[in-house]
Amino acid sequence: MKIKTILAGVLCSGLLVSSVNAAEVEFFVGAAAGYQTDSVDGKISHDTEDVSWQGRVGVLIEKQHRITGTFGYMEDEFSQAGIDYKQEQYSWLLSYDYLMPVHKDVNLFAGVSVGANDNKIAGRADTDVAWGGQVGVQYKWSDHLSSDLGYRYLEQDYDRHGITIDNSQQIYLTLDYKF
Repeated sequence: MKIKTILAGVLCSGLLVSSVNAAEVEFFVGAAAGYQTDSVDGKISHDTEDVSWQGRVGVLIEKQHRITGTFGYMEDEFSQAGIDYKQEQYSWLLSYDYLMPVHKDVNLFAGVSVGANDNKIAGRADTDVAWGGQVGVQYKWSDHLSSDLGYRYLEQDYDRHGITIDNSQQIYLTLDYKF
């Protein structure tokens, strides 16, 4: 019985590897700018908002499956009750998107993201898991250049010293170069 199970596992692995090797794979790098708002509650009850910046690298598989690694940064300075505050957020995300063609140069996309957000607010920093999803539209300018206009929602569990950050929401525009 064990030999049959092992043989079945080896056969399935071989089929999976051969299908991945036959897949059309393209790599890309890019950058993004957008607007981000974070829901901050507790001792500081002020939704932070500002420009967010992102760098991206990824792979496009069979023109419909996209895996992207993203590094992002956002900061906001604000005053509440006469006290000045600053929030900084660094994000490291891994995303999967399914691209649905609607025209030869236009794709709609929807996907999921998971990663970590490192938040520093009121002098207190912590890194927490972030997860969520994104939707948007991609326009292909040429064989090598494309742009995404997207919306991303991320849940997070920052809860330190009476300050909580529950979620981040972003609207972003990218410019990507495909190799």
